[in-house]
Amino acid sequence: MKAFVFVCLLMCIVALASARRHHARVTEAGDKLAITLYYESLCPYCMEFVTTQLAPSMMQKDRLPFTDLLLIPYGNAKVDDDGNVECQHGVEECELNAWHGCILQHHNITESVKMIACMMRGKKNRLDKCAEHFGIDVSDVKNCRRTRSVRDILAEYGEETAQVKHEGVPAVAVNHIYNVTEQTSLVDHFDVVFCAQYETMYHIKLDNCV
Repeated sequence: MKAFVFVCLLMCIVALASARRHHARVTEAGDKLAITLYYESLCPYCMEFVTTQLAPSMMQKDRLPFTDLLLIPYGNAKVDDDGNVECQHGVEECELNAWHGCILQHHNITESVKMIACMMRGKKNRLDKCAEHFGIDVSDVKNCRRTRSVRDILAEYGEETAQVKHEGVPAVAVNHIYNVTEQTSLVDHFDVVFCAQYETMYHIKLDNCV
């Protein structure tokens, strides 16, 4: 009987060690699913997607370590004849897009997702409130916005957006491919689709996936 218990215990230890090595292999080997979000700061649909779909998946369900996440705060903005950026929801949106750009350019993706999701819970600039909530120093973000124009900050995001023929935002590309037929599922059930796409690509089922 003791021998049987010992064998069972040994098998459990080996299984646990194997699972830990497997998890480490996933994160260390760079098995990440590329997700690119094209959005704009004051779009109601973008605000809903980021706060109720993307951020909960990345943070609460811990998908971020398995994601190569890229956020593009430009959306349906255009450049006028004078080279100035015009945003769909006006000047205030251009300003907020620029703040998001400065966050992304000066902070890692984990802090950026936290800050941007927090800021998109309202239509005003919530930078200080969100920074205080998460204990993040945003002095570099403020310096970025103070010393650079909206056009300069958003230029790279405009170039990225121009490469994708999206039919409105939020627009989500998986593995750098934008598929219009997948947008409804991605926007309404992001985590479910993410899990399925990840398992299809890497033959690994992540924790908490349905």
